[in-house]
Order: sequence, then structure tokens, then C-alpha cells
Amino acid sequence: MARTFLFNAGSLGASRTLLALSQILVLPVVSRYLTPSEFGDMAIAMSIVVFAQMLSDAGMGRSLIRQPSYDPAEWNSVFWLLAAVGTLLTLGIAALAPVWAALFDRPALLWLVAVLSVLPFLNALTAVATAHMEREGRFPRLALIRVGAGVAGLVTVLVLAVFGAGAWSLVGQQVVIAMVQSLGTWIQSSFRPTRPHNFVPLGGHIRFATDNIGVSLLFSAQRQGPILLIGGILGAVPAGLFSMSQRFLTLPRNAIAGPVSQVVFVRIAKAQAAREEVAEIYVASCRVLAVAVFPPMAVLAGSGGSLFPFLLSDTWASASVIVALAAPGVMIDTATASVGVMLQALDRTRLRLRMIAERTLLRTIAVAIALPFGIEAVALALTLFSIAYLPRYLWFAARVAPINGSAVLSAMTIGALASAIGWVAMFYSAQFYGAWQMLGLSCATLLLTWVLAILPQMSRLHRAASILSP
Repeated sequence: MARTFLFNAGSLGASRTLLALSQILVLPVVSRYLTPSEFGDMAIAMSIVVFAQMLSDAGMGRSLIRQPSYDPAEWNSVFWLLAAVGTLLTLGIAALAPVWAALFDRPALLWLVAVLSVLPFLNALTAVATAHMEREGRFPRLALIRVGAGVAGLVTVLVLAVFGAGAWSLVGQQVVIAMVQSLGTWIQSSFRPTRPHNFVPLGGHIRFATDNIGVSLLFSAQRQGPILLIGGILGAVPAGLFSMSQRFLTLPRNAIAGPVSQVVFVRIAKAQAAREEVAEIYVASCRVLAVAVFPPMAVLAGSGGSLFPFLLSDTWASASVIVALAAPGVMIDTATASVGVMLQALDRTRLRLRMIAERTLLRTIAVAIALPFGIEAVALALTLFSIAYLPRYLWFAARVAPINGSAVLSAMTIGALASAIGWVAMFYSAQFYGAWQMLGLSCATLLLTWVLAILPQMSRLHRAASILSP
């Protein structure tokens, strides 16, 4: 069972890692051809598109997965509903492009937003086919599709950046990734929609989706809110610097926490009647995520001051400070992130909506208070908020399963201690070594930190992997 979990999560993790790394690995090249202002324009343009992308599925794919049996008419009805939603979202975002450009007084945003508006349609068009592959457990195939999309996007952004396309190189990357993923999913998935007729009632799915739409909007507000506030008040250049830091900070969430959450959702959905087992699944996910995420984030935070100017140029040096200040909060959020997935799998979407609404409001207030003091203060405020809100976050988890907060903290302790050692080692090494040496030391320190995080709890990690296996 442990091998099943590791294979499914590992294949998805590897594919998402490549997608995320494709965004990171090109930065030493792209950052020399694009200015912080152009990165800021792309970040502001994507903020409205991300809202629409989260609405384009609304969780209906996962709602289908939760059903005990497969009904072709039901799946066909959901497909056509989402196709219509995706079309409306794309048209709506394209219509709002001039308003968005005027709001931020950035004329370049008009066409950036207009072209990016195609992304919600592509996402909606493949949501049911992707859910069908997940239901069949075809996670490795999904992984291969994402690998192909990542490579295609990587080539696109490099070529366009070198030829002077500016922010359009980033737009091209996003569009190509979405198109390749869409094409690959339809080739590999056995789901095929029939003509739109004989629709079945979708009341249960629509209720599930309604709650998830609220959650999706709030998630988008939580993640995009700082970018919009920074871009609107401090300008495009600070927004670009903050956006660059987010490309590194979101890597563990996209590459590791995302695939684990997909597997955890399926696992909890099957065990939803046994709440003790659900609690075990959640704590196990915290342990696995802490070991996977904490070491690389700590090493990055400790070495960023040397590596950012070296890899990205001096223009982006201040982004390393943002990463260092925000990294602890991202580590906590990522390791404990399966609370939302758990509430969704247990059909407690209203409670999930309440939790996200509360968290988004308080987090936005924290960002607004810190904003007058600069983007570094915003980064620190995000970490302090994550630490302060953790007990409340776990309180929501305990509402649906007997989850003990001390058990969660215990599951993350060894990973946290090992990562603290890695951070100290990198921070002090930066005082004595050059950039090339720091690059090599970062790789070596990361491996050693992982060893320190894994060896003392090898048996508990093996048990956690067994618990998470479908």
C-alpha cells in the first residue's frame, strides 16, 4: 500500500515539480530579458484570470469522483455545464480587460488579459476528462501529460524572451501549457462526451459546486490579494518583485502539496465513515509534507541572499529578502494544507467556506496593515499570520475528525528541527563563500537536511505512507 501511495503521489509530484521548475529554471535567462515592471504586469493580469480559472471547475470534477458509481449521463451533463461556464468566463474576462487596464493605469494589461482569458475555457473543457482519469487511478498518465506541457511551456518562454517578446513570453508559456495539457488529457482519457441531450438533475453537484465556488473565490483573493494591493498602491515594480518571490514560494505547494492533496482526497473520501481513520490520514499527510517541504524551503531562505543576485541578476536581489521572511509561513501552510481537502471529501463544504472566509479576511487585514511599511513587511506579516492562525485552523479540522493539535505539531517537529539546522548552515556559509560555492553547498545541504529529517522517523514515515495509500 505504501508503494501505491508513493507511486501515485510520486508520479504526480514529479510532473508538478517539472511544471513548477519550468517556471523557475527559465528565470536566470528570462529575468535578464524582462524587467520587474513586466513581471508585475503579468502578475496583475494573471490575478483576474486566476479567479476565473478557479471558477471554471468549481470542484465538480471532485464531486463526480465522490460518487459511489459511474453514471455516463451524469458525467456528460456535468461536461456540458462546465463547457458553458468556461465559455462565459472567457468572454467575461475578455470584456473586463479594458477595465482592468484602466484600474491599474497600465495600458499593456488590456491585451495581456484578453489573451490569457482563454485559460478558464481550456480548464473547464478538460475538468471532467481529468476527473475520469483520477477516478480510474491513472495518475502516472496525468503526470506524463503535465511533463509534456511543462517542456512545451519551457521552450516557449525561452524562445519568446530571447527574441524580445517581454511579458508576452510569460503569456505564451501559460497558454501553451494549458493547450498541451488539454490536448494530452483528451487523447489519454477514456471519457467521451455525447451530444448535449438527456441531461440528468445535478442538484447535489451544483450544491457542492456552489460552496466550492465561494471557497475558490476566497482562495484566489487570499493568494492574489497581496499582488493586487501591492500593484495598486506601491506600483508594478514592487508587484513584480513580490511576484518573483512567489514563483519560488509556491513551488512546494504546486509540486508537492498539490499531488499529495489529490491522493489524500481520494483516500479520505473512501474512509469518510471512519473518523478516527480520517484523523490518522490527516496527521500522516502533515508528517509527509513537512519532510518533503521544510528542507528545501529552509535552504532557499538561508542561501537566497547569495543565489538570487547570481542566478537572476542584481535587479532581483531584494526578492531574496521577501522569500526569507515569507518562507516559514509558507512551510506551515503547506504542511497543514490538507484540512481543506478533508472538509471537501467529507462534504463539509459549508464549514470549509466559513474557514476560508475567516482566514482570507484576517490575512487581508494583516497585509493591509503591513503594506505602508513596504513589501518586506508584507512578507513578514504573512508568516506571523500563519503562525498565529494555526491553532484556529486545526480547530476547524477537529470539528470533523478527532485530530489532536499536539499530534500535528509532533508530526512536523523533526522536519522543522532538521530544516532549522539547514537554514543556519546556509545563512552562515553565505558570509564566507562565493556564489558558485553557495550553489554547490545548497545542493549538498539540502540532501543532508533531508537525511536528518527522514532517518530519525523512518518507521513513522513508512507507516504514514501506508496510511495514505488508497
